[in-house]
Amino acid sequence: MNELEKEKQALAETTVGMFKRLGIKSVSMDDVAREMGVSKKTLYQLVSNKEELVGMVMEEDFKKDVRIFAEHHNAAGDAIDEFLRNSRYFIREMREISPATLHDLQKYYPAIWKGMVREHHQEFERKLVRNIERGMEEGLYRNNIDPQVVATLYSGMMIMVIDRKVFPNYDRPLSEVIRQMTEYHFHGIVNQFGRDRLDQYLHKEALE
Repeated sequence: MNELEKEKQALAETTVGMFKRLGIKSVSMDDVAREMGVSKKTLYQLVSNKEELVGMVMEEDFKKDVRIFAEHHNAAGDAIDEFLRNSRYFIREMREISPATLHDLQKYYPAIWKGMVREHHQEFERKLVRNIERGMEEGLYRNNIDPQVVATLYSGMMIMVIDRKVFPNYDRPLSEVIRQMTEYHFHGIVNQFGRDRLDQYLHKEALE
């Protein structure tokens, strides 16, 4: 990674925290420059405008998700453990994101939003298919389900949940919705052996 790429990565890492806490619309380029401890002129040497900055932040956040998915896959003892790790990660991420962030992204940066949803959807669905196949091979998931169909259903529900136009849900946090959706998913695919294993995992560490 060259110096310019390092500076852009540092910018993305700084800005994503601001966007998650405050929303996107309320964070100005002046705010970002101050947070970075650089001049506005230096900032504009890294990105041309705020829309480019938003796109860069979303791309870096996506790369982080992919990296964490891979880490969870390698570290997990089985398919249930892997999916629980991913679910806990999503729940904790959603707790950190202000509702304004998703609203601003959909309203003011629709092209970036659609691209981000598409990228996440495709990657998450591929990972989910592999998780279901793994769980079936391990004898934890029912053997009469179609991994692609179930993965498509689940990833579609995830898109619906984070789209505030489809699933407003302002009366409860997104993290709680994802927790319930994960439990719903598990109870639809595990067999009795898998259910016992799931209960063991949740007894050690709750889904939160």
